Amino acid sequence: MRIYRKKPLSSNFFLVICPPFFMKADLHPEYVESAIRCACGNEIKTRSTKPTMLIGICNECHPFYTGQQKFVDTAGRVDKFQQRLAKTKAAREAAKESADKKRKKKSL
Repeated sequence: MRIYRKKPLSSNFFLVICPPFFMKADLHPEYVESAIRCACGNEIKTRSTKPTMLIGICNECHPFYTGQQKFVDTAGRVDKFQQRLAKTKAAREAAKESADKKRKKKSL
């Protein structure tokens, strides 16, 4: 049980005196020097609870900080989309032509 004492400063104000608080021993993790390594090879020295950290992108290779815009097309997705779009356009045109031929036959 903590004991707090009030000390009057004036008629409306009191100063609360608290006993000193200490951090508990062996509760917090160890804080060591750490190295953050990027995929580009950049290494940043800092302090952390983990000795090493591996990251995929850093300020040395990120396009926002370098000013270089990189277009990443993984597995040719843009090309595959363009091919599918061309196929659907061709299929629509073929369906339209066949519908026009059927109408002409019915009208004769």
